[in-house]
Amino acid sequence: MIKIPPPLIVLTLIISIYFSSKKIDLINIPFQLEISFFILFVGILIFIYPVLQFIKSKTTVDPIKFKKVNKLVTSGIFKYSRNPMYLGMLMIVLSTSIFYLNIYSILTPFLFIFWINKFQIKREEAFLTEKFGKEYLSYKNKTKRWL
Repeated sequence: MIKIPPPLIVLTLIISIYFSSKKIDLINIPFQLEISFFILFVGILIFIYPVLQFIKSKTTVDPIKFKKVNKLVTSGIFKYSRNPMYLGMLMIVLSTSIFYLNIYSILTPFLFIFWINKFQIKREEAFLTEKFGKEYLSYKNKTKRWL
Protein backbone atom coordinates (compact mmCIF):
# COMPACT_ATOMS: atom_id res chain seq x y z
CA MET A 1 0.00 0.00 0.00
CA ILE A 2 1.27 3.45 -0.92
CA LYS A 3 2.06 5.54 2.16
CA ILE A 4 2.90 9.12 1.21
CA PRO A 5 2.13 11.84 3.76
CA PRO A 6 -0.82 13.93 2.52
CA PRO A 7 1.07 17.24 3.06
CA LEU A 8 3.70 15.92 0.63
CA ILE A 9 0.95 15.22 -1.92
CA VAL A 10 -0.27 18.82 -1.46
CA LEU A 11 3.24 20.19 -1.90
CA THR A 12 3.80 18.05 -5.01
CA LEU A 13 0.54 19.28 -6.55
CA ILE A 14 1.35 22.93 -5.74
CA ILE A 15 4.81 22.62 -7.30
CA SER A 16 3.37 20.89 -10.38
CA ILE A 17 0.77 23.66 -10.73
CA TYR A 18 3.51 26.29 -10.53
CA PHE A 19 5.61 24.60 -13.23
CA SER A 20 2.58 23.97 -15.44
CA SER A 21 1.86 27.71 -15.32
CA LYS A 22 5.13 28.26 -17.19
CA LYS A 23 4.12 25.88 -19.99
CA ILE A 24 0.34 26.15 -20.32
CA ASP A 25 -1.56 29.35 -21.08
CA LEU A 26 -3.19 30.88 -18.05
CA ILE A 27 -6.88 31.70 -17.84
CA ASN A 28 -7.90 34.96 -16.19
CA ILE A 29 -11.14 35.55 -14.32
CA PRO A 30 -12.34 38.61 -12.38
CA PHE A 31 -11.08 38.74 -8.77
CA GLN A 32 -8.94 35.65 -9.35
CA LEU A 33 -6.23 36.73 -6.90
CA GLU A 34 -8.72 37.72 -4.20
CA ILE A 35 -10.67 34.47 -4.55
CA SER A 36 -7.45 32.47 -4.41
CA PHE A 37 -6.22 34.19 -1.24
CA PHE A 38 -9.60 33.91 0.47
CA ILE A 39 -9.78 30.16 -0.21
CA LEU A 40 -6.17 29.78 0.95
CA PHE A 41 -6.92 31.61 4.22
CA VAL A 42 -10.04 29.53 4.89
CA GLY A 43 -8.18 26.33 3.95
CA ILE A 44 -5.36 27.08 6.39
CA LEU A 45 -7.87 27.74 9.19
CA ILE A 46 -9.79 24.55 8.39
CA PHE A 47 -6.51 22.62 8.41
CA ILE A 48 -5.11 24.08 11.65
CA TYR A 49 -8.23 23.86 13.84
CA PRO A 50 -8.56 20.04 13.75
CA VAL A 51 -4.80 19.65 14.26
CA LEU A 52 -5.18 21.66 17.47
CA GLN A 53 -8.17 19.49 18.45
CA PHE A 54 -6.09 16.33 18.00
CA ILE A 55 -3.25 17.79 20.06
CA LYS A 56 -5.69 18.84 22.79
CA SER A 57 -7.21 15.33 22.77
CA LYS A 58 -3.70 13.85 23.00
CA THR A 59 -4.05 11.68 19.92
CA THR A 60 -1.82 11.42 16.87
CA VAL A 61 -1.95 13.84 13.98
CA ASP A 62 0.43 11.73 11.89
CA PRO A 63 -1.48 10.53 8.78
CA ILE A 64 1.03 7.74 8.16
CA LYS A 65 1.10 6.37 11.72
CA PHE A 66 -2.65 6.70 12.27
CA LYS A 67 -2.62 3.37 14.11
CA LYS A 68 -1.39 5.36 17.11
CA VAL A 69 -4.87 6.92 17.36
CA ASN A 70 -6.12 6.48 20.90
CA LYS A 71 -9.27 8.59 20.82
CA LEU A 72 -12.08 9.23 18.35
CA VAL A 73 -12.51 13.01 18.01
CA THR A 74 -16.07 13.88 16.97
CA SER A 75 -16.59 17.37 18.38
CA GLY A 76 -15.90 20.83 16.98
CA ILE A 77 -15.29 20.83 13.25
CA PHE A 78 -15.44 17.01 13.29
CA LYS A 79 -19.24 17.31 13.75
CA TYR A 80 -19.40 18.53 10.13
CA SER A 81 -16.58 16.64 8.42
CA ARG A 82 -14.83 13.38 9.23
CA ASN A 83 -11.75 14.68 7.41
CA PRO A 84 -11.40 18.42 8.01
CA MET A 85 -7.59 18.33 7.73
CA TYR A 86 -7.89 16.87 4.23
CA LEU A 87 -10.63 19.38 3.46
CA GLY A 88 -8.23 22.16 4.47
CA MET A 89 -5.51 20.65 2.28
CA LEU A 90 -7.97 20.42 -0.61
CA MET A 91 -8.77 24.11 -0.22
CA ILE A 92 -5.06 24.96 -0.27
CA VAL A 93 -4.67 23.01 -3.53
CA LEU A 94 -7.82 24.66 -4.89
CA SER A 95 -6.53 28.14 -4.02
CA THR A 96 -3.27 27.41 -5.86
CA SER A 97 -5.28 26.08 -8.80
CA ILE A 98 -7.24 29.30 -8.98
CA PHE A 99 -4.14 31.46 -8.54
CA TYR A 100 -2.39 29.81 -11.54
CA LEU A 101 -5.61 28.99 -13.34
CA ASN A 102 -4.92 26.81 -16.38
CA ILE A 103 -6.18 23.53 -17.82
CA TYR A 104 -3.85 21.41 -15.67
CA SER A 105 -4.49 23.31 -12.43
CA ILE A 106 -8.23 22.75 -12.81
CA LEU A 107 -7.57 18.99 -12.59
CA THR A 108 -5.38 19.06 -9.47
CA PRO A 109 -8.14 19.30 -6.82
CA PHE A 110 -9.74 16.22 -8.40
CA LEU A 111 -6.38 14.42 -8.36
CA PHE A 112 -6.04 15.26 -4.66
CA ILE A 113 -9.55 13.99 -3.85
CA PHE A 114 -8.93 10.78 -5.78
CA TRP A 115 -5.56 10.15 -4.12
CA ILE A 116 -6.68 10.93 -0.57
CA ASN A 117 -9.89 8.87 -0.86
CA LYS A 118 -8.17 5.86 -2.41
CA PHE A 119 -4.85 5.72 -0.58
CA GLN A 120 -5.47 7.45 2.75
CA ILE A 121 -9.08 7.77 3.87
CA LYS A 122 -10.13 4.20 3.00
CA ARG A 123 -7.25 2.81 5.09
CA GLU A 124 -8.06 5.15 7.97
CA GLU A 125 -11.76 4.26 7.87
CA ALA A 126 -11.01 0.53 7.94
CA PHE A 127 -8.68 1.01 10.90
CA LEU A 128 -11.12 3.24 12.81
CA THR A 129 -13.96 0.77 12.23
CA GLU A 130 -11.80 -2.02 13.61
CA LYS A 131 -10.53 0.03 16.57
CA PHE A 132 -13.70 1.87 17.62
CA GLY A 133 -16.41 -0.40 16.16
CA LYS A 134 -20.00 0.79 16.64
CA GLU A 135 -18.88 4.19 17.98
CA TYR A 136 -17.06 4.96 14.72
CA LEU A 137 -19.79 3.46 12.52
CA SER A 138 -22.39 5.65 14.25
CA TYR A 139 -20.19 8.72 13.75
CA LYS A 140 -19.58 7.72 10.11
CA ASN A 141 -23.32 7.45 9.48
CA LYS A 142 -24.00 10.89 10.99
CA THR A 143 -21.07 12.83 9.53
CA LYS A 144 -20.08 13.25 5.88
CA ARG A 145 -16.59 12.30 4.69
CA TRP A 146 -15.80 15.75 3.34
CA LEU A 147 -18.71 18.13 4.03
